[in-house]
Amino acid sequence: MTKLHRRDLKQDEVRTKVAEAVKSVSLHGREVVYIILAVVAVAGIAIAWFFYERSQQQASQDLLGTGLEKFNAPVAQQVDPNMPKPAYNFNSETEKYTAAVKDFEKVAADYGNTPAADMARYLSGVCYFYLKDYGKAEQNLKQSVKVSDRNILYYQSRLALADLYNKTNRPQQAIDVLNEALKPSKAQVPKEFLLLQLAQSYEKAGKTKEAKDTYQKIVTEYKESPVSFEAQQKLNE
Repeated sequence: MTKLHRRDLKQDEVRTKVAEAVKSVSLHGREVVYIILAVVAVAGIAIAWFFYERSQQQASQDLLGTGLEKFNAPVAQQVDPNMPKPAYNFNSETEKYTAAVKDFEKVAADYGNTPAADMARYLSGVCYFYLKDYGKAEQNLKQSVKVSDRNILYYQSRLALADLYNKTNRPQQAIDVLNEALKPSKAQVPKEFLLLQLAQSYEKAGKTKEAKDTYQKIVTEYKESPVSFEAQQKLNE
């Protein structure tokens, strides 16, 4: 009886261990399933986001293109019947830029995190500049400067702002934004061109010495550039 009892106990122990092993495998199996489901879910989100971003990029580029067509459209032009008809033809510059800026502002509002939105903010500022709404022009251009210095807009926006500040008798602010444009070691536009705008801003601010020094820097360091000729003319004056 004692031997039988021990055997039964041994069998019960084996059964318990087997049950625990089965349970463990079952639990680990569930964990694997959960991990697989999580991976599939993340992959699904990534794929959905990819297609969403691509659709956003396409929609923003299309709308930006429409705005650019209006921005570059002819004004009060008689259409030659033998030539392809332009997509847009406006009666005045004011009408043209008013139509274009609506598209640019919609791109910036609806697709704010796309490269098209960065360009749209800049172009909105330019449109408002031409429309002589300098407050809105400055507001949009200040938004468009917030890009990497590897982006051409980093320089274009600051050049446009400098023009705006000089136009509205704020040459010191023009000097400040042009000096910002000159900070990166590898500018995306010719540095001598930025220096020329800076020298002209110094002149407008009445800072004759700084203007002369900047013109001289262009002549000395950028002899082969066409800008050097203009700087030399300024020095001769």
